[in-house]
Amino acid sequence: MSIEEQLELLRYQIKLIRTVVASDEYPYFMFLLDHDFTEKQTRSLNDVLYILNRRLSEQTAERDEQLDIFHREKIEDIKRRNELFSVPDDYLLKGSAPTFEEFASLVKLIAPIDVNPLYLLKSLQMQGMYVTLCDHLLNTK
Repeated sequence: MSIEEQLELLRYQIKLIRTVVASDEYPYFMFLLDHDFTEKQTRSLNDVLYILNRRLSEQTAERDEQLDIFHREKIEDIKRRNELFSVPDDYLLKGSAPTFEEFASLVKLIAPIDVNPLYLLKSLQMQGMYVTLCDHLLNTK
């Protein structure tokens, strides 16, 4: 099978998958498909969401030593994996609650050029992912 045929087959398979996946049940995943996110971009976006969610929860939650250890290890793993897209660690890991503007600037570094951070947050929210973080970020817009 030639490369052209393989590409055509992949395009068709994606089209079939999109008809099977209920977009109203998985709006975030459909958003990723619609905007041609790569696996690396998706993983990096998930890393940023994890960090921002943790920063938000640190503003209100009690300290838990086991969670703190897990968090420190996770941050080191994230740093090694993708060097946070040249974002200075002190910017991403600062102690204050995240803002919409901060999230939008990070999305611009990670996501495809046509991604609207507002719609990205809404798709996450509709799928029930990082709902508290999404609410907070949308309220700081």
